[in-house]
Amino acid sequence: MKISFPNVRMLQEAKDAQMLKCRHTGKPPLSVGREILYFFIVFLISLVAQSAIITPFQTVAIMRSDEFMALIKTPTLNYQEIMNTVNGLLAALPDWFMAVQLFSTSATIAACFVYCRLIEKRSWVSLGFAKKGAVTEYAAGLGIGLALFASAVLICMATGQVTLSVNAAPAVGMIILYFVGYMIQGMSEEILCRSYLMVSIQRGNPLWVAVLTNALLFTSLHIANPGITPLALVNLTLFGIFASLYTLRRGSIWGIGAIHTIWNFAQGNLFGISVSGMGGSPSVLQATLTEGGSLMHGGAFGMEGGIAVTVVLTLGCVAMLVCQTKKSEIVEISPAV
Repeated sequence: MKISFPNVRMLQEAKDAQMLKCRHTGKPPLSVGREILYFFIVFLISLVAQSAIITPFQTVAIMRSDEFMALIKTPTLNYQEIMNTVNGLLAALPDWFMAVQLFSTSATIAACFVYCRLIEKRSWVSLGFAKKGAVTEYAAGLGIGLALFASAVLICMATGQVTLSVNAAPAVGMIILYFVGYMIQGMSEEILCRSYLMVSIQRGNPLWVAVLTNALLFTSLHIANPGITPLALVNLTLFGIFASLYTLRRGSIWGIGAIHTIWNFAQGNLFGISVSGMGGSPSVLQATLTEGGSLMHGGAFGMEGGIAVTVVLTLGCVAMLVCQTKKSEIVEISPAV
């Protein structure tokens, strides 16, 4: 029995009319090594900008704490005592500060726009910002992303590794704020890795090189997260590959931005699970992870560290490659501007 992968060919045929149209415009392509170097420069600049946004809020949160105010009124102070107190306060900042961090990722979006538009001279088309069907694509992405993550949770529940309970009084206002924050954060990572990096690399290299390179660099951005494991690295790479294939199939960034958003939001604020090792947050439900079941549910890192997500993302990648897509289902993009 011969198995064919029609969509690999279709992606190659459709790319000139979609996001990868930019390879014929803008600045000449660079080597993969130079693209990676510039990628990290853009990313580091965005981190500096994020710090400039976060630091004032961080300072206010520390200065308003009773513990810090009591400390500075102490007659005798030493550096180590001050640092221990500050570090403790930083580790226990209120929920609103995490929302600030999510909003601060708008700096990443800005850095990518400046580099791609002003330095690479790329069009909005090449960044995946299709005007036609944007709302539909985003709504579909929310549904697909929720279904994907819920499937991983169901696998864990079916194997007895996760149980769910309802939080009696969820902080609805804060949960909504987190959703808006994840809309920015999820889109920022997709713009950085898919809109910018993947398309820039593909201008002078085979498509598979662009997909694999951006997926691996996406994984590298999470390597310092608390609780990271080898399986988590595998799953993050699988998500990067899935995100790349989905973006190419749809021809825009709206859908995958929505998938990334709802994946993180559902994990942290619907099911009460750690998001890529980044601790807890207000949630509608509370997941209880079975002790000793981290291989399935990911433990402290969250679901991305477990086999349940490996299964879901592997099936997602296969679906992107195998399932036939009608050309009428590909998002049409207006001319470059």
